[in-house]
Parts: sequence; C-alpha cells; structure tokens
Amino acid sequence: MLHDLHRVAALVAACAALCATAASAAARPDPQLANQWALQGDGPMGAATAWTRITGGDVTVAVVDTGVDLAHRDLAPNLWSNPGELPGNGIDDDGDGLVDDVHGADFVNRDGDPADDNGHGTHVAGIVAARGNNGVGVAGLAWRARIMAVKVLGSDASGDMATVAEGVRYAVAHGARVVNLSLTGPSPGPDLAAAVAEAAAANVLVVAAAGNTHADDDTIATYPAALDAPNLVAVTSSDQRGALAQSASFGRASVDLAAPGEEILSTANGGGYELRSGSSMAAAQVSGAAVLLASARPDLGWEGMRGALLGSARPTSLPVAAGRLDVAGALRRVLGARRGRSQVSAERASSGGLGTHAPRRARQAAVARAAVPG
Repeated sequence: MLHDLHRVAALVAACAALCATAASAAARPDPQLANQWALQGDGPMGAATAWTRITGGDVTVAVVDTGVDLAHRDLAPNLWSNPGELPGNGIDDDGDGLVDDVHGADFVNRDGDPADDNGHGTHVAGIVAARGNNGVGVAGLAWRARIMAVKVLGSDASGDMATVAEGVRYAVAHGARVVNLSLTGPSPGPDLAAAVAEAAAANVLVVAAAGNTHADDDTIATYPAALDAPNLVAVTSSDQRGALAQSASFGRASVDLAAPGEEILSTANGGGYELRSGSSMAAAQVSGAAVLLASARPDLGWEGMRGALLGSARPTSLPVAAGRLDVAGALRRVLGARRGRSQVSAERASSGGLGTHAPRRARQAAVARAAVPG
C-alpha cells in the first residue's frame, strides 16, 4: 500500500509538471524551428501533439560521442551538472578519477572537459535537447533535459569500443537515464557488451545508430546496434517522405525503428547551426523521445521506455522490426489517451502493456573499433 501511495504521488507530481509545461508553451518561439522539418506537425514523428503534453524535464541524457560545445547558447542551459564536483578547484571532489568533471568527461584525453573538437556530438546533442522556446536558434525534441557530455571519440570522430564502454559506465554511474550512442563499429568487444548490460541492470535505456553503409545489419552486423541487449533500441534513418534514407543501414531483425535523420538542422560547434544526415541524427530523435517519456513518467525504466517506443511505432514497409517513430503515440502508451492525438497514428490504437519487443539477435565480429557512422 505504501509503495502504491508513493507511486500515486509521483504520478500526481508528473501530471502537475505536464500542465505547467503545456501552459508555458509557445512563449518565445525558436527562430529556426520552421526549418526543422522533423518537428513540423505530426506527420514526421508526432512531435506537435507530443509537445501539447510535455516538452521535457529534469531527465539526464548522456551523449556519448565526440563531446559537446559546452558554451553553445542553445545547449548551455540544458547541460547536466555533476552534483559531486566543485567547478574549477582542481580537485576530484567526487572521487571518480576525473578532476572537475562538471558537465561530463573526456575519455580520449582523460580529463573532465568534454569539449567537442569535431562537431558531431554537438549536433547530436541539439537534436536530443537543444533548449526550446527560448527565442534562440533551434529546438531539440526535448526542450528541457540534462545533457551529460561524454567524449569517447577523437577529433577525427573515431576511437575504440573499450573507450566507449568507459563512457557508458560513467554515464550510468552519474545518473543518466538515457544513453545515446550515435557511433558504429564492426565489433563491440567484451567491454561494451558488459557496459550495456550494466546499464540494463541500472534501468538505463541505450539508443544506438544502425549505420550509414546501406547494409543489411541482419547479415553484416554493426555495433553497438547489433548487441543482444534487452535495453537497447537500434535506429535507422528516414527521409522527409518517410522512406528509408539512401545511405541508411537496415535490418528486419536487428534494427528496431526508423526516425527522421536526413537534412536535420541542429547545433554546430562554435555557436552556430548546420545540417547533417544519417542514422546518428535518427538515433538522437529517439533519445529525445525517450527523454520526453521519462519526463512524463519519472518512474519509467528502460523496459517501459523501450516498450512504449516500439509498441507505438507506425506500421511501415521499411525493413525494420517495429516501424517508424511516433513520439505522441509513445506518450499515449505511458500516460493514456486523450483528445489531440497524433493524426497520423490515432486510427491505430496501441495494444498490450509496456513490455519489450522481440529479443535481439547477437552476432560476432572481429575488431572492436568505433566511429561516427560513415
């Protein structure tokens, strides 16, 4: 009974946050939002209806990538801050082996400054959670979040899976609820598979890019997307027509979702904005959707998030396991239906609970390298 009362209290608080968020919407429109095709209306992925219910919250999402431009005005307000670290004192206050890891960590240079020296991670971070409704630049799918910047790839956007695994472990240890891995390699090595398993044990969802080689991932595995991990969602890229992007990798068994990933406008290094394309961008959309789900339901773990994302997917002929991302549909699965459903998916009522999708298949490969999908 006490557990039920605590859960009811948490849901009441979440509903109050939803009402406050919806009431404050559209106060300071982002000037480049009109150029973000994936966020227009409900057609691409149900963003408009989703935003009538919630636009984000105090949810930590780790962008494990090339780093993040920490000074970018569309990202700085949404940066995660390490509660155990005192900025600028030159001391490892929280005892995690990194000095002054205030907004994340750099596992390439082994320090607490995850500055982006490539630009890929900054672009991904903006898709997930650029500050929305602030009268500046663009919006992320989640307008409010806590972006944890974790640098595991170098200035050439390459690295190794052992370093990626360190980044995942850091994110989990410091409270991330969602981990975005917009990177690929031919093998996970033993470290990354173990790190993702540890994330599952900590109730953390992992979202991974399927790759940009137009390969069938069911036949030629790419990692971490092909890991046999129940808490992982593998994502490929779709274009403005809803078709599979020209370079996108796919797999009816190994790739879970398709999401908008072509010609995506987002944050760029140095404070600007740029277009990029690929499954990296598509994975970031799904991570943003997961942030909205976790904001709406603070009690939701990876199983509930993954179940809602896959269970609400729009039917498609694309070669993926579940379908196309429907953010509004996923929110309906965790919050219940109400007026103002996504027009695209309203006719297809969700069925079943929040259980996970079919188990993922494991494959073996040779070299545990990682890089931005090419």
